[in-house]
Amino acid sequence: MTITRLDPDNIPLVSIGFMNRTHQEEVGLVTSLMKEIKARLSGRQNDKEISQQLGNWFEHSQAHFARENELMQETGFPAFPVHSKEHEFVLDQMQTEIENWRENRDIERLQNYVFTLWPDWFLAHIGTMDRVTADYARMNNYTEK
Repeated sequence: MTITRLDPDNIPLVSIGFMNRTHQEEVGLVTSLMKEIKARLSGRQNDKEISQQLGNWFEHSQAHFARENELMQETGFPAFPVHSKEHEFVLDQMQTEIENWRENRDIERLQNYVFTLWPDWFLAHIGTMDRVTADYARMNNYTEK
């Protein structure tokens, strides 16, 4: 996984503007975290900064998923249970990785999650579930507020 793969210009776009903006914000947070992880792997002791950024990322993800869940409920999206369940799963997984970091300072495990596991999920999720959700909302006359 390279940082450029998560460049906001390379993220799949969906038909709802706020979702695209949220995805770009998330990539900004993760890219910043990646830089801190690389610095730590190079010997810089920046554990406090990594922990802070992980907390910011988790809070952003919670708000991100809450807004998408709200959109799905507003528009009566039929696959809401499946999509929202995936949000819950990813937040649980993220929380587990954050807790592991805070307890064990396992930088290699965190690196694997942040550089590989999460980005692979994120890009696939946008290209599938988020795209279908956004298209459904648009077809059902959703307009951004």
